[in-house]
Amino acid sequence: MRGNVPEAWLNGMFRGVSLVLATACIGLSGCSSSPQQPSLGIDESTVSQGTPALLAQIRQSLDGGEFRNAALQLQLLQERQLTPQQQISMNLLATRLHLAVNETDAAAERLDALSELMPYASVQQESDISLLRASWYEAMAQYLAAARERDFLSAALEGDVKAQNHEQIWQDLMNIGELELLEWAEKSPDTQFGEWLQLAAISRNPGLTLDEHLQAVTEWQKQHPLHPAAITLPGGLALLSDLAANRPSSVGLLLPLSGPLEKTGKAIRDGFMAAYYESLNKGYDTPQVTLYDSQLYRDTSLAYVQAMMDGTQWLVGPISKPHVQALQDKDSLPLPTLALNYGDRSETGTTPANLYQFGLAAEDEAVQIAEKAWADGLRRALVLAPEGNWGERIYAAFEERWLQLGGEIGEHRFYPNRQDYNPEIKALLNVDDSQSRYKLMRRLLQQPTEFEPRRREDVDWVFMVALPQQARQIKPTLAFNFAGDLPVYATSHVYSGEADSRKDRDLNGVRFCDVPWLLEPSELHTSVENAVPGGQGKYARLYAMGVDAFRLLGRIRQLEVFPSSQMFGSTGALMLDSERRIHRRTECTVFRSGKPRRLAAD
Repeated sequence: MRGNVPEAWLNGMFRGVSLVLATACIGLSGCSSSPQQPSLGIDESTVSQGTPALLAQIRQSLDGGEFRNAALQLQLLQERQLTPQQQISMNLLATRLHLAVNETDAAAERLDALSELMPYASVQQESDISLLRASWYEAMAQYLAAARERDFLSAALEGDVKAQNHEQIWQDLMNIGELELLEWAEKSPDTQFGEWLQLAAISRNPGLTLDEHLQAVTEWQKQHPLHPAAITLPGGLALLSDLAANRPSSVGLLLPLSGPLEKTGKAIRDGFMAAYYESLNKGYDTPQVTLYDSQLYRDTSLAYVQAMMDGTQWLVGPISKPHVQALQDKDSLPLPTLALNYGDRSETGTTPANLYQFGLAAEDEAVQIAEKAWADGLRRALVLAPEGNWGERIYAAFEERWLQLGGEIGEHRFYPNRQDYNPEIKALLNVDDSQSRYKLMRRLLQQPTEFEPRRREDVDWVFMVALPQQARQIKPTLAFNFAGDLPVYATSHVYSGEADSRKDRDLNGVRFCDVPWLLEPSELHTSVENAVPGGQGKYARLYAMGVDAFRLLGRIRQLEVFPSSQMFGSTGALMLDSERRIHRRTECTVFRSGKPRRLAAD
């Protein structure tokens, strides 16, 4: 049986594969008997070895990440007469290769071929096919289907493969929103998969404190004692009891409570203290909190001295990037510290072992938008971002992730801060070129001709980085320039945080991802909104950041011990990387009738 090999390997880099096959002597009639030099990593021993040995060689190449060799070896294999089981093995290896190089369409074709060969598959091959199908679902961001496939297969697995599959079910479910999990759980009552969904919904609830999360998981275990996830709690859930027992009892909050950043500091402080009082009023253990005004310390080291004299166990803050950078450049810190901003990436990758960094990084949103657009089937983007360092940083993060996924960028433009964005948008859409061609044709023909301006047709979506006032002008200008049919995705900066259907009706159809604090109002959000004169306004996301800073103190160890684990908070799903920087994934939404409306995760 023959199928398509990865185009990325056979086009361009491997345009000479047919020549290689002719000169490498693979046993076809008419092959020259004169010795040939090995080409492109395929030596004579590989060409002459038997099919089982060649299958083993391909598997070894894939295991070692040698995708170039694996592609060529697969091409050799496809020229042979194969038994049905060998065809299955070949297609399994080809599917692995396609998924490794992000060729999901080609992988789907291989999986279709494997479906036809299922009557000939061994028990092990059936399991391998199901695992690859689950991986394909994950590559397509179809996490519910992936988790269901893995759950169905789990009873047939053993050892490390079973344990890895167990954890991957959890990771898949953690990519689905709480409400979707609950909806699907209702459709799967009294089933093992439905119980998985219930447990996942508990962990995806951003309103639960550490104690409430522990209580809910313990109750779920009592109700389903024989469930695989009750026997082996996934994603670091087994740590919850230990985390609750060993959280800090004394915390220092180092924020600018005066000076130019006073409003920012006080918003974070009020969010932090709102979470503190919520926990206290529910009867849970809460740390003693001491406030320090960072404006009163010319050197952050002096704040540490004061905090240690006060018996502080953890320091939360500062928020100034220069202050955070100064902490990051130190060899060590006297106290575990949760900084509320990010320093520059360390060239050496080394930072103080007890420094953790958490903020509302726009780069995280750019990465998420790239992944969301890719999952939605979009492949070629136009990008509009503001001039300056901020816009360039967001674009760089987007570009890296988008190209990594396999997407293309038709063009990008950095626009100046002005009232009229039409010149940049016309140029971005090549409308100017259309009009220039018309003028040239009219001059050549020397007579009137019919003309309808057109935009470029080689792109399928727009990534827009803009503040609300800018976005309200850019979106209609895109439509004016014949791009009203192109989906527009944006970072959360497109939304002011306050619903205003009159001002935001021009943003209808714009997709963006934002903090759950704004999109899924909770009791805590309501109490803060009512307590703040005039409401939270444009500082709402900072209140959410304060809430999560409080809750992170009890969870950081879980995120560190289990790198794939997440804390679902008011600012999004929080994860810790190897440099102890916390990254966020937020909730996706779309403007309809001038207001954000939640998008289903699946």
